[in-house]
Formats: sequence, structure tokens, C-alpha cells
Amino acid sequence: MYDLFQSYVSDLNKLREAFHSELEATAEDLSKAMALYADRSEAALASFMEQATTRGAELEAAAAVRLNQFRGLSANADLSDVDNGRVAPPTNADKLRISIAAEQAVADGLHVESEGDRKLPLARSIALVKSGQVQSEPAA
Repeated sequence: MYDLFQSYVSDLNKLREAFHSELEATAEDLSKAMALYADRSEAALASFMEQATTRGAELEAAAAVRLNQFRGLSANADLSDVDNGRVAPPTNADKLRISIAAEQAVADGLHVESEGDRKLPLARSIALVKSGQVQSEPAA
């Protein structure tokens, strides 16, 4: 009976060792797969960041061109050209109308701001007509 028990314990130890070696092999494979995944993820992230940076620069340049066109400047004008006035006149009637409307809106805004500092005129009296009689009452 003791031999049977010894054989059973020996078989259990062999199974434990086999299971342990398979577990180690699986853990090693998993570790390699995770390292590969991490490398690919880093490469994908770097590529995405590069594309995002490039696209951001393109959008910024396009926005600057559109802003210059709105201001009536040439598309490739620099910000230093803004202080020098118009570099190139508008090429068609639509651009001219937009430019004039923008300048008028700015002028109107400045005019309204300067009028805000003025005092309001004094109230005038209002004449009310009732049954042929005229009464004068001061406005509140």
C-alpha cells in the first residue's frame, strides 16, 4: 500500500512539474506578445502624433491665409503687412463689398463706443391733448 501511495505522490509531483513548466512557457509567450504589442502601440502613437502635428500646422496655415484674405491682404502676406495697410486690392466686387462692410462695421463699433461716453439729453415736456385742452406735463 505504501508503494501505491509513493507512486501516487510521484505522479502528482510529475504533473505539478509539467503544469509548472507549461505555465512558465505560457507566461514567457504572453510576455513576448505584450512587449510586441507595446512596441506597436508606441509606433502607432508616434505616427498619430506626427500626423496630428502636421495636420495642425496645415490648418493653422490655412486659417492664416483665410484671415489675410478677409483683411484684404494677399494670401501669402505676413502679419507685419497688416500695419502697412492693404497689400493687394480686392480682385472682384464681392471681396470689395465684404471689405467695405467689415471696415464700416469696425468704424460703427468705434463710433458707438465713443458715443457711450456722452451724457443723455435732458427730458423734454410732452403735450397731451384732452377734449380740446392742452396740458403740458414734464416727462418722468
